[in-house]
Amino acid sequence: MQRNNKPSAPLFCSPEDIQVSVIIPAFNAAPTIARALASVRAQEGVGIEIIIIDDASSDKTVEVVQSAIIPGENITLLQLPKNSGASAVRNAGIRLARAPYLAFLDADDVWLTDKLPRQVAVNEADPTVTLVSCNSQMATADGLLLKEGHVNRPPVEGTDAWKTLLVYNFLPTPTVLTRTTLVRELGGFDEALAVGEDLDLWIKLAIRGKIVVLPEILINYFDLSNSLMKRHRRQTGAIVMPMIERHMQEQAMQLSSAEIRQLRGRRSFQIACDLFFSGSYRACISFFLQAARCGTRPLKSLSYLPRAVVMEAAAATKEVLMRSSK
Repeated sequence: MQRNNKPSAPLFCSPEDIQVSVIIPAFNAAPTIARALASVRAQEGVGIEIIIIDDASSDKTVEVVQSAIIPGENITLLQLPKNSGASAVRNAGIRLARAPYLAFLDADDVWLTDKLPRQVAVNEADPTVTLVSCNSQMATADGLLLKEGHVNRPPVEGTDAWKTLLVYNFLPTPTVLTRTTLVRELGGFDEALAVGEDLDLWIKLAIRGKIVVLPEILINYFDLSNSLMKRHRRQTGAIVMPMIERHMQEQAMQLSSAEIRQLRGRRSFQIACDLFFSGSYRACISFFLQAARCGTRPLKSLSYLPRAVVMEAAAATKEVLMRSSK
């Protein structure tokens, strides 16, 4: 869908010229939501609507949003009556979307200039593309820039990118731009998943077409201590691994038994390391064992087991001593 007009004020375009619906979930986001909105307003050259879904915030998120809206802007604020979680919130926004493309921005993150126009251009040029991402950079809460997103998790492009997504997620949600009709056809985000619902959808989209990842850093995302993934870290293996197994079963005709074994081992090792280095020592043990059984770095995987047992015992002893000292 090629458009002739290039709106300099992206949120003031007419309804028929809206190209991207930006979905922003907001829960107790009063300190950061205005910053996120400003980064969307900076996306010149593309028609935009913003859909903000307040997930029953208890702070002044709604008041901050209402005061930040400029009359005439394509901004919708939806207030949910009860806290519903990330998947349900984003799905509520998807149902309201009017544009051919969807983009997702968390209320504490910011897009850099040209993020949306560049991604829309990729989609417009190739109808087989189902998802466009970009590089990102982590920042501390006070704005200090840290590592790039592609350093530890190199992205993979093309029609086989879904195989790499079975091993690790290289698509942070705020980097993604995709097609509205396709997301709706796939059912949106799985609300039964407490974590990994974004990865689940990215895998489905990757199976349906081509993934493109722009190498430039076009988003800063902030490392917060109370992030959803960190709150559910101990559950990650129990939730994500069954989802990965389901996708492997559904794509069994495209995977050899050797590939399935390798993918299972690599994902198990990834989960095990994430759990170990976040202090979930007991939870990591079964995943290191599965990685070793699948032939994924067996010596390395087994070497973690005694360390995990010792660290778990030390943590338990520390907890007992702290309780007895009260």
